[in-house]
Parts: sequence; structure tokens; C-alpha cells
Amino acid sequence: MLPPNLPARIQDLPPVRARFCLGVERFLLHKLALPLQGRHVVLACSAGSDSLALLLIMHCLASRLNLAITVAHLDHSLRPESIRESHELAQLCSRLNRPVVSGCCNVGRYARKSGIGLEEAGRVLRYRFLSGVRHKVGADYLFTAHHADDLAEDVLMRLIRGVGWPALSGMAAWDPGRCLVRPLLHTPKNELRDFLRAIDVSWSEDAGNTDPAFTRNRIRNTLIPLLTQENPRFSESITRLHDQGTEDASFFATQITPLLEQARLEDHFLQSSLLSSLHTALRLRLYKAVLDDLGAGQTLHDTLRRLDHARQQGRTGTTFQFPGEKTAVVRADGVHFCGPKGFPTKR
Repeated sequence: MLPPNLPARIQDLPPVRARFCLGVERFLLHKLALPLQGRHVVLACSAGSDSLALLLIMHCLASRLNLAITVAHLDHSLRPESIRESHELAQLCSRLNRPVVSGCCNVGRYARKSGIGLEEAGRVLRYRFLSGVRHKVGADYLFTAHHADDLAEDVLMRLIRGVGWPALSGMAAWDPGRCLVRPLLHTPKNELRDFLRAIDVSWSEDAGNTDPAFTRNRIRNTLIPLLTQENPRFSESITRLHDQGTEDASFFATQITPLLEQARLEDHFLQSSLLSSLHTALRLRLYKAVLDDLGAGQTLHDTLRRLDHARQQGRTGTTFQFPGEKTAVVRADGVHFCGPKGFPTKR
């Protein structure tokens, strides 16, 4: 059941909860430096605590920011209660006078047909739907409710997979390529639930979040409690790591972007004179940037290092294969990268 009175503005909240919402506003306006005044955002929302908190926080901030909000909800058809939850979310949006765009998909069927796991299938279909809604309504941004606990899980999953720095610091709070914003990324989950309790809003629990068959759940329910036991401020350590990674990624981008633009002009060719002038850290990142520019496919750091060693040793003609049907060929005058057959050269 919804409470009889839902907050519509910051002024309707108790002072401590108002300050909490203003902290999210500061993260958006100052940390991420996003121009939000008068913009239109799509909020990805379910019946869970995280996205309900995001919806109500942004609803309270909307008048201050002159913000238009559209709610987007996708039913994954994985749980029998999902239909009821969709109905309850629609009721909440009606009470808030916020338009909602709903969709339904069969994640299980898509996972079987695609040969991928349920989590990955859900992610693919969810972002496909959310991106479609954003374009359909002409919104400037897509907001998701990832929070600090999600960030910690993401960092540990990346560590397990062997991801390098600065990507090891976790998901981005602002992804300009997808117009994707994560306003709560430095906010712990328990604070979001405290906010909902304070305004008497209940939420649904997804039993799938405790299923140990999923790696993320094992990290959430086993690893993170152990790490927090060793360091009660583990979550704060992760957000500091995230800040450092964001700053480093921004710095490397300023160094790599002009070099990548030059490589595009030369048909994705990197001259030996340029490569020899760069620090190893920049060379490896430049290789990866050129390969990413040629299309999708996860590039392994070890292969990049082997490529760099072959170039330094003058092993002319050596060819390296990369995921996504991409190759790199060592030549006497540098390294030439090629994408999949028929891939258009970017100029």
C-alpha cells in the first residue's frame, strides 16, 4: 500500500531526508557536472528499493531542476509476481503524475536462443528497451539506480575477470556514449532503504538476488560481508577507488584521443616513430583504443603486451588475432590494425 501523502518537493521531506536528496543533486551537478536544468530524463524503474528511491528522489528534485521525468519499466517475465509489481509501479507513477512506458519480454527464452546466461540476457534486453524509450520520448538522459553496493560488486567481478586499470575501478557514473547516468553510484543501498522507510514507501524483494547460482549473488552475499568485516568502511574505499579510476581514465583519454584521430586518418596505422616515443602505459592503451575503434570484441591485455614485444623485437610480419575478427600486423614502419571484413574505415 502507498502512503496517503507522498512528498512532491524537497520542502515536503524531513530535514535529514531533504539533505540526503540534495546530496544526490550535488553529485549530478558538481561531481558529474551535468547540465540538468530544463532537461528530460528517463528513469529505469522496477518495484525494488533502489529504483523506487531513485524515482522519489528525482521527483522531489524535479521542481528545483525544472526536470521532466518519464518512467520506463520492463517486465522480464521471470517471476509470477512481476505482473502485480508492474501494476503497483503504474499506480505509484499515477500518484506522482509521472508518465510511465512499460514493456514486457521473455528473458529466459532470449537467453536460451542466444546461448547466454540469464543475467546477461536481462541486461541486453533491458538496455535495448531503455534506449528505445529514451529515443521515443526524446529524453536527454537515461538514469539507472545503480548504487554503491552495486559498484563494489562490479569492482570485484572485474577483479575476478582480470580487468586492468582504470576499468578495474568499476562502472561509469556518466556514460556519454549512451547518455546513461547513475546518480546513486556513490550512495549505499542501506541509505536508499532508510529514505523509503522515512516516507513510508514499501518495496518488493527479488528472491533471485539470493540465488548462489549467480556470480554476482555469491559476491554480494559472501565476499562483500567478509571484506566489510575486515574493513567496515569497505564501501567508502570502493568509492575512492572509483574516483581515482575516473580521474585516470579522463587523463588517459586526453592523451589517447588525438593519437586515435591520427590513426584513423592513416587507416588505423600506428607509426614506429610515434610508438617509440610513448610510455608503455600509453602504447598499450593506444593499441586497445584503435582495436575498440574497429568494432566490438574484448581485447586481452596479455595479447596487447605480446604485440608490443613483437614490435620492439622487430618481428616483421607477425600477425595477432583479436576478438571480433580484428587483427594487428607488425610492419617495419609500425603496426597496422584491421577490422572485420567490410568494416568501414573511420576518417
